[in-house]
Amino acid sequence: MKIFTSRYAQIGLALIIAVLLLIGVSTSANAAGPTYHTVQPGQTLFSIAQWYGTSVWAISCANGLFNPNYVYAGQVLVIPQGGWGGGCQPAHKPMPQPHPMPQPHPQPQPSCYYTVRWGDHLFRIALRYGVPWTVIAQANGLHNGNYIYAGQVLRVPCVW
Repeated sequence: MKIFTSRYAQIGLALIIAVLLLIGVSTSANAAGPTYHTVQPGQTLFSIAQWYGTSVWAISCANGLFNPNYVYAGQVLVIPQGGWGGGCQPAHKPMPQPHPMPQPHPQPQPSCYYTVRWGDHLFRIALRYGVPWTVIAQANGLHNGNYIYAGQVLRVPCVW
């Protein structure tokens, strides 16, 4: 009987050490900062979420994806830490919009132009210029804000 007891003690000690090592690895991974994933051809948001042990909702929310069914090869996603939990943490805080003074005649808005690069998406371009992504989509007649391509020139109504 003593042989079984020492064997069970060894197995128990090995399991405790393994759990402690896993806890140490997971806390050091969280301390390292955010995780980024570059979407490969054929990957879906569901498969990426399974790989990192999180949810489609958490990844969509962290990246400001309005259509979680649409990710493309080369897109860089932030993988949120903390798994499945909690509510949506927006990727940015909306900028307060100034209230313009009434003008006797409508003034034309200045425009900027942006050439889309590989890996860009409308949400990040909008963040760069400080305007909502829907404004850029509307200014360019885009019916699907998720469908832009490298080399496309977008008109961005700039706020000066």
